Amino acid sequence: MFAEANPSRPNILIIMSDDSGYADLGCYGGEIDTPNIDSLASSGLRLTNFYTNGRCSPTRASLLSGLYGARVGFGGGSLGDWWRQYDSPAHRGRLPYDTPLLPELLNTAGYQTMMSGKWHLGGSLIKLQPELATEWKTHHPGWTFDDAEVEAEFNALPPQRGFDQFFGMHGAQGDFFITPNDPHEYYEGNQLAQLPFNRTYSMHCYYPHENHYAYTPNHGKTSQAFYDTDGITDRAIEMLNSASDNQSNPFFAYVAYRAPHTPLQAPEELVQKYLPRYQDLDQFQTDRYNNLVDKNLIQDKGYQKTNLASYQTPEQVEAFKLRMAVHAAMMEKVNQNVGRILDALDQKGLRENTLILYFSDNGAASHVGAMMNKPYNGSKALVWEGGTKTHFIANWPGHVPENETSHSMVWVGDLLPTLLNLAGVGYPQTFRGKATQKLDGRDVSKVLDGEEIPPPETLFFNDKGQQSVIYQGRWKLLIEPGWYLQTSAKEGIAYELYDLHADPTETNNLAKQKPELVQTLARMCENWIQETGIVDYAKIVEVMPNDPF
Repeated sequence: MFAEANPSRPNILIIMSDDSGYADLGCYGGEIDTPNIDSLASSGLRLTNFYTNGRCSPTRASLLSGLYGARVGFGGGSLGDWWRQYDSPAHRGRLPYDTPLLPELLNTAGYQTMMSGKWHLGGSLIKLQPELATEWKTHHPGWTFDDAEVEAEFNALPPQRGFDQFFGMHGAQGDFFITPNDPHEYYEGNQLAQLPFNRTYSMHCYYPHENHYAYTPNHGKTSQAFYDTDGITDRAIEMLNSASDNQSNPFFAYVAYRAPHTPLQAPEELVQKYLPRYQDLDQFQTDRYNNLVDKNLIQDKGYQKTNLASYQTPEQVEAFKLRMAVHAAMMEKVNQNVGRILDALDQKGLRENTLILYFSDNGAASHVGAMMNKPYNGSKALVWEGGTKTHFIANWPGHVPENETSHSMVWVGDLLPTLLNLAGVGYPQTFRGKATQKLDGRDVSKVLDGEEIPPPETLFFNDKGQQSVIYQGRWKLLIEPGWYLQTSAKEGIAYELYDLHADPTETNNLAKQKPELVQTLARMCENWIQETGIVDYAKIVEVMPNDPF
């Protein structure tokens, strides 16, 4: 069905959460109540081996370009924020204007295109707000600042990159709860948005102390407010409703939630609901693992448990449990809002011809990752499976198989060529006067059709001094895995090698038993680094000494 482009082009809806753990969903064995998302899985397809780039911006860059992040300015863990940009093409932190993006290609082919949520792929409004030039120069000492740079910043934002409608944030940070007296950074198109304050919340805003991000005086208050996950959905539904008025043209909608990314903020009643579920963390890990095994989402090969009490004080463990509860509460809000979107599609008669893809941009972050990524190790920004592998659900009534599971290996960069194929849209040889790069992603339409396909020959990861490759879907080499400040303080170079077929949770390091394979895969990594232009992270730290923190 999918091997050839569908003559009645589907609507396409991508829903992406931010920093969600592999088993956060009920349909992936988790304890968080996610019935609406689970319904997509029961009437659709789950993937067990879906990989991202392990960090916010690099994943988004590959999603929209079909290329490795380094080819479009997001290599080595680069992020789409001014203060994190590095003067190198692979680390620029801004999508090149001459690289075609998914919304641009679909829009040119007649799709209505809309986005609600987090962008985090660079760009700014200096063109419309000249006063921002001072801040830009502060973060880019010695860089050239001219009219061309101002235009490049402007052209990197969603309204200039193919989206007919855009509501959301350019960056990643900012409070989830906004009261009428609070400043905000939400935009409608290229203008600051007027936020609605039409709901009342009892606000739980987690923070360690008042001098620590994300302190807000709203913690503990009950007030009318705008809540990010609800507000992103409100605007997304308005966009979908407008698209339904012109059903002769299909739509591409990209809903990029910020939850459960920090700051950890959620309605108090939901936080209190989840606190009891995280009192026995040993049982919590056992349950997640056993449920994944029972659902055929992981092989029963064992995993490594984490004992927080072995390296944290009792007070720190209790704070960890509270963070888990807020994380879970934020995920339940995502689930509630996915349900609202599904209801809106049903009410407009759009569901039958809408392909829905749901996934996270990476694994859970380090403040909860030691637990929320179990049974996998690592967290967001680390190249172990817990950082790069996430849940993934595809749903399209009558097309995607119902209540099925695929173990095929799929990468986020595969989605662009796959969706172009389903939409009957070709990838151009030139774009804005420049020859395009050969896509790194591959068309995986057959997976959505229920077929198992061979893995790619290689899949590479790189993040702030770490390097990794998965070879033929089985052998995974990691070079200097971990946080840079810790790995760089140790002598020598650390290698880890895992057989993912026999050891999917990376518990048995085979590097010493297979030195020749380690050398072969290490050479592949070095060749890839040279090809993509990734800069040695030690050189970046010389220029940006606060970057590892």
